[in-house]
Amino acid sequence: MEKNLKSFVKYGLIILALLISCLPLINPFQVFSNLQNFSFDTFQRVLPRKTYAEDPVVVIDIDDKSLEQIGQWPWSRNQLAKLTDGAFSAAALGFDVVFAESDRTNPKNLIAEYPENKLLQKELSLLPDNDEVFAESIASHGTVVLGQALNNKAETKKEIIKKFGLVTQGDDPKLFVPNYQNIQRNIAMFEKSAAGIGSMNIGNNESIVRQLPTFEQVDEQLIPSLALEIARVALGASTYQIKSSNASSEEAYGENTGINHIKLGPLTLPTTAQGNAWIYFTPVKNITTVSASDVISGVIKPEFFEGKIALVGTSASGLLDLRSTPTEKNIPGVTIIAQFIQQIFSNEFLQRPDWLFGAEFLAGLILAILITISIQALGPIGGLGVFVFGSSGIVGTSYYFFKSKLFLVDPVSPLIISLSVYVAVTFFNFLFTELERSRVRGAFAQYLSPEMVNRLAESSESLVLGGEKKEMTFLFSDIRGFTKISEQYKDDPEALTQLINQLLTVLSNAILDHGGTIDKYMGDCIMAFWNAPTDQANHRQLAIESAHAMNNALSEFNQSLEGSLDFKLEIGIGINSGECIVGNMGSDKRFDYTVLGDAVNLASRLEGQSSNYGLNMVLGENSYLKDSSYRMIEIDKIAVKGKSAAETIFTCFEPDTKFPEDFMGKHIDFLEKYRSQQWDAASSFIDELVSSPNELELYYKHMRARIDEYKINPPSSDWEGVYVAQNK
Repeated sequence: MEKNLKSFVKYGLIILALLISCLPLINPFQVFSNLQNFSFDTFQRVLPRKTYAEDPVVVIDIDDKSLEQIGQWPWSRNQLAKLTDGAFSAAALGFDVVFAESDRTNPKNLIAEYPENKLLQKELSLLPDNDEVFAESIASHGTVVLGQALNNKAETKKEIIKKFGLVTQGDDPKLFVPNYQNIQRNIAMFEKSAAGIGSMNIGNNESIVRQLPTFEQVDEQLIPSLALEIARVALGASTYQIKSSNASSEEAYGENTGINHIKLGPLTLPTTAQGNAWIYFTPVKNITTVSASDVISGVIKPEFFEGKIALVGTSASGLLDLRSTPTEKNIPGVTIIAQFIQQIFSNEFLQRPDWLFGAEFLAGLILAILITISIQALGPIGGLGVFVFGSSGIVGTSYYFFKSKLFLVDPVSPLIISLSVYVAVTFFNFLFTELERSRVRGAFAQYLSPEMVNRLAESSESLVLGGEKKEMTFLFSDIRGFTKISEQYKDDPEALTQLINQLLTVLSNAILDHGGTIDKYMGDCIMAFWNAPTDQANHRQLAIESAHAMNNALSEFNQSLEGSLDFKLEIGIGINSGECIVGNMGSDKRFDYTVLGDAVNLASRLEGQSSNYGLNMVLGENSYLKDSSYRMIEIDKIAVKGKSAAETIFTCFEPDTKFPEDFMGKHIDFLEKYRSQQWDAASSFIDELVSSPNELELYYKHMRARIDEYKINPPSSDWEGVYVAQNK
């Protein structure tokens, strides 16, 4: 039964660890996704992307300075044409802006404002259209990429202009990329003149931007991102190649479905299954940035942009294009697109291959099982050591893969799983241990003192053979006249058993209440001891207190039985102190926690002599308390049966016991006359001592009978007052 319970606990905790380890598969409340993002963000903050001197990306910033010099946004398309011409030598020029409406400052729009001024109308009609000027500038540049804004405001069926070719491998990528209902486009002449058109969407409105889409779709048509289109135009490429998993083919069995990567000319861009690219961020201060007003005014010469990739966007606070990334807060959205382009041309991509999730799950699972086994074998400290060691390995491995291969390996989720397993297994292990201790306490509480039960419950090491040498106090108690009691119950043995059990319970409680350990019951006899298994400096005092408590409990028990018995129950108690061996004695199959030693045997012999002396209690000389409130009275020197050495023995009464005023002096004189063989003088003292009733009346009668015997058969002349007992 016990073995089966231990096996149940062992395997039950392993199953618990397995269940906790499977939580990342369920990802409740996106907890593990958030933990994963936290770990990836931390790596980027610790090891941000470096930028290189030959980095081609330049941000043309419509900043607060530009708004002050050029005017409020939107600017005249003439100014935008100047901006485009100023960056004429750029390998590609992208606009993170949508030009959805005509220029409100077009000359034709002003003619209606002056209906009576025919001359002015004529002059205005001769001026070129601002939009046409900008369109011509775009066309003459040849590498301008415009932005579009995708949204879900209303369904659209507008024709979408494509400037790129597309080759797909595997499943249709439209199965995986996000789908939008509407698109905010540029006016037609701009899109016709542009070399490329891309989506400006950033982060799907997430609070922290970690990824950018490479492709999105509207009306079942794929649209590349602005960054991807700028890179395509700069490379002079015409076609994208999208590789998706063959989820429906037998060859792809076991692969994660989704987009794998995108090829653009000589470059390969790894993506997530949804076609997003992880952005490896660098501080915004590392991005080359020039003011748009400086480009328009010619402060920045066109030659500056030779071979570079220019991206027009805004950092002006009033235009509200601010985003947050894992490394910085409230940065211009255009800088995030710029970082993606930088990655493309530096060929540095954060990657999270399909197999990483399985590896993380397996690492967490193995560590969780090892922690569980370690806790069961080595305890919580051993399990904590495995947790710390395993956690260090996981964190170190994640750091290595990020630094050397730019792999996004999540260390936090396995650590949280392992920590959860450690806490849960430790808790349940503690719970099962406490249940086991309760079971042990329940099983042994009827036999041992609470201290011994607690010791057994705390550690099974107590249940091994062996002992230690200790000074202890021993108590033996026996019911007097048991034969007479048995005779009264000869026709009702069940009632006799019930009576004895009730009496032993009362006496045992008195022992246990005073810190004693009940060694065993021998019929109607109780054997108990003190100062083991726990140390008790006042073990003599406790044993004597227990003996008086037993006598008081017996008096109350007799009162409860008044009328049911023809006599009162009495007990004799023997107490002795001395060194012995205490521990688990027996065989390797069956043993008891008990004591061995001469001091134990003497306590048993003293109990046997208590009835001869007519006393309730007899103490050995090693149990004598010099400074005690109890009345300790020497009664004899005796060599108990089986021993040749003499022992001075005492009896003990409670402090409030009544004795004549000169009792102790006369008693000491009696013992002196007795031991010097002055029999008549000793008898005279007995007469005086029993003339006033006291607790030692039966003792003195016993001593008178012994004196009478010595008068007939006197001891030798060198006799020292030692009585040699003839019975136990």
